[in-house]
Amino acid sequence: MGGEYWQAEPDGPARERTVRLDVPGRAESLPLITADGVFGTQRVDRGTGVLIRHAPAPAPGTGVVDVGCGYGPISVAMGLRQPAAGVWAVDVNRRALALTARNAATAGAHNVVTAEPESIPAALRFDRIYSHPPIKIGRSSMHELLDGWLQRLAHGGDAFLVVKQSMGADSLHSWLTDSGYQAARAASKQGYRLLHVNTNADSRQPPGLTPADLRTIARATGRTWNVLGRLAGGRSDSVQFLGSGEDRAVAKIKLGAWWGPQLAELEATAAELAEAGYPTPAILAHGPLAGDERHFLLTAFEPDAEPAATDATFLAQAAAAVGRQAGVRPRPERDWSAMVTLFLNGGITEHEFHPELAGLAARALALVPHPVPALPSTEFVHGDFTTANLLSRNGALSAVIDLEGFGRGTRTIDLVSLLASVIGDAPASAVQALARDAVAASDEATFRACLAHRVLASLLSATDFPERLTEVSKRARLLLALAD
Repeated sequence: MGGEYWQAEPDGPARERTVRLDVPGRAESLPLITADGVFGTQRVDRGTGVLIRHAPAPAPGTGVVDVGCGYGPISVAMGLRQPAAGVWAVDVNRRALALTARNAATAGAHNVVTAEPESIPAALRFDRIYSHPPIKIGRSSMHELLDGWLQRLAHGGDAFLVVKQSMGADSLHSWLTDSGYQAARAASKQGYRLLHVNTNADSRQPPGLTPADLRTIARATGRTWNVLGRLAGGRSDSVQFLGSGEDRAVAKIKLGAWWGPQLAELEATAAELAEAGYPTPAILAHGPLAGDERHFLLTAFEPDAEPAATDATFLAQAAAAVGRQAGVRPRPERDWSAMVTLFLNGGITEHEFHPELAGLAARALALVPHPVPALPSTEFVHGDFTTANLLSRNGALSAVIDLEGFGRGTRTIDLVSLLASVIGDAPASAVQALARDAVAASDEATFRACLAHRVLASLLSATDFPERLTEVSKRARLLLALAD
């Protein structure tokens, strides 16, 4: 066989041959190239055929993955059945990936992207998984493999798995159920079971890009894009990962008429920030979408990026990035300083906090005079400058993302926001350095007002979630200690 098909580099020569693939809805079968050292080298195996015939095609505007793609029959079939979806063809076998790329190109399935598992961004989530899993790697290894991929389904996503009945299909079904997945038999043909798997995750998520939306983005950028999946972390916004050839981008859908001028101002402001050395991804395009006040924002994707660190060196680099905001002065439509003072001067003084939080709320309110005077409001403010919006590469700050909610205000707001996101995790010396930077960016009174705002907002957020009380209380105490 020229080596086991689950090896990265199969042994022996890659003796090639041609097999035929039947795709539902197409009158003629397609030629696919196979080779020794790849699964199903003699023909399109029956299990793969069962999946192709009985599993539904991807929905338009979704990103799906074929786990253990081999030479690509499932990937090519699904890519052809739904050209408006992005299909990842994933395998550890590099010979298999090379064959899949050739076969997809020959078949005209230009929406198929080949990749080794570790090269797929860790934050990417898929709308559907297709797989004829590699039974021969052993039961425990296969369970670990499948669980890892099923954990990467987007909310509301599903999977179609085909397994030979005599090789443990029913035991796999039981394992899936015992592991908390909703699994049902979708088909039973030619000795194979096709299992349909759903996660128990909340299926509510923002609607994604439609084919019409993708055409709008194509006109704005002069190139065609496919959705390759959703990026974890999006809450109210739909955040999708797009591909165009070898290029990758992040697309967000923003709801509300006011996003039109806000995104236009962002484009100019981001260019000014970039000139100042502020590390933020390039804006590729933005504009209106069809529907009820929908807009899109397309930014360059940061490859090889990792979540933010909390060590002193990284946090010093983040504080330096905030320092580069000083000379950038966007238009005053969105005023973060005014929002802070409005919050502190509003009904928060009369709010009845949870009994366990009331003392901390009183301490936070005591940090500021009443009414709170206007805060400085001339500089660029990110508005959510936390570790969730910072990316690293090789331990260094590589990008600040999610700038679109920016406004004017004082840089102290962003530095206190960063403080709140790392308090309790970062070294004490790094926390003290950030606090000093936050005071230096304005003055002591502004620092205390921003600190009070951040503490009170966190206490409010915990009121309806008793399980968070202990953690929120701990962080609030640490933040309040910075004002002592």
